[in-house]
Amino acid sequence: MWSSRTHAELLIAARPNVIVAVCPPPPPHGSKPVVGFGGCMVSRIPAWVAGAVFLGALPLSDAAAQADSGISRQDVERGVTVTSRQRRDYNPLGVRLGAFTLTGQIDGGPGYDSNLEGTKTNKKSDGFMDEAAAASLDSNWTRHGVGVSGNMDSRQYFNNSGYDWIDWDVGGYGRYDFNSVTNAEARYRHYRDHLDVNSIDVQSAGITRPVPYDSDEFQATGTTQFGRIGLVGTGLHRTYRYQDVVIGGVPNRISQNDFDTTIGALGTSYAFSQGRFANVIFRIQDISYQNQISQGRNSFTWEVLGGFTYDFDGVWQGRVAFGWRERSYKDPNLKNFAGPAIEGQLTWAPTLLTTVRFNVARTIEESIRADAVSFNRTQGGIGVDHELLRNVILSGDFRADYREYQSPNQTAFDGIFTATARYLVNRNLTVIGTYAYSRRFEASNGIPEFDRNLFQVRLRVAL
Repeated sequence: MWSSRTHAELLIAARPNVIVAVCPPPPPHGSKPVVGFGGCMVSRIPAWVAGAVFLGALPLSDAAAQADSGISRQDVERGVTVTSRQRRDYNPLGVRLGAFTLTGQIDGGPGYDSNLEGTKTNKKSDGFMDEAAAASLDSNWTRHGVGVSGNMDSRQYFNNSGYDWIDWDVGGYGRYDFNSVTNAEARYRHYRDHLDVNSIDVQSAGITRPVPYDSDEFQATGTTQFGRIGLVGTGLHRTYRYQDVVIGGVPNRISQNDFDTTIGALGTSYAFSQGRFANVIFRIQDISYQNQISQGRNSFTWEVLGGFTYDFDGVWQGRVAFGWRERSYKDPNLKNFAGPAIEGQLTWAPTLLTTVRFNVARTIEESIRADAVSFNRTQGGIGVDHELLRNVILSGDFRADYREYQSPNQTAFDGIFTATARYLVNRNLTVIGTYAYSRRFEASNGIPEFDRNLFQVRLRVAL
């Protein structure tokens, strides 16, 4: 069986102010993936994985008993985690429309926020109602692929409507497969998103409301393979257009921070064996501000990273990349950024019912503050997923977020703990309960410290 993610799908994308790597949906059934690259586990997953060997070694009657209990060989294959495991009795089926499949879901529910503005004193608390919806239409062709999708997420507070927000995005993609290992893909997406009130940048800018912005993203990617060597090249252009926020009749000119970013990346990987690859990637990024008074912030960034994607023994799997990154600015009075670049993910499966996740990343991001342009951001975390029952999934995550500003010289260290329980009622209904605790453990030079509790229950209905 082939892995669901392949090197051919590695795309280099720009989230707000940060370069990240993402893996879009898997290739059509029947197409042969190419060798692995970057953050995607891209190997051909063999049938002799530890769990499958265990099942194969059982007497026939025991193997049949496993099948009767709902456990299949696919459930214990190498690389399968608690969250990626297919639960055939509970997975939504979608709707077949000729050569396409339509999937969708809506969910919503009440919640409570103990600190709307992220302040240490004079805290505002309120209940809220969240609503979300998602839909996608994707082709089922054996070659090539097209699809469209849309998402919406919103929150309305009961007594503080000024903190309400609505996020949504819509877009599509098309992929042309020249052969089993070479393809080209194009994507477009429009986003309406927002910056949270408790973001350091928003607080430091003196804004006490969510900051909405619009974004258009265009992306083109090509991949191919020569024996053990895989190649990927991608180009991305994304715009950011902030809305001015009016508080007490006074406008905050956030729109002067509008900018465009263009990213180019080339990468290669070498396959030592199944599930074991060496990776090298080179990226460049150009950031161009639209307002004339902000054009001194224009910058150029380059980075080189090398590392590996490695399946050690089926229990430990990881992707690690180290390198160097430099950013220079148009304004000679702005201090350039230079330093190590790190991207890493590690997965540990101590049992078939428990998965532990580790991750770390160091990036350079843009700021909307008038007195700061960019900052170094180091993020790391650990997460645990546990299958309590076949249809009851428990998750816990802790994430650390450390920011370093050069001018002015400021630092801040945030921690976020999240606990989630998912109860899969049937194929179409899921109940989700979430508790999140956020705290700013350390901050300097006027950045406020705070803590925040958030509780939420949601009911999800899926096709």
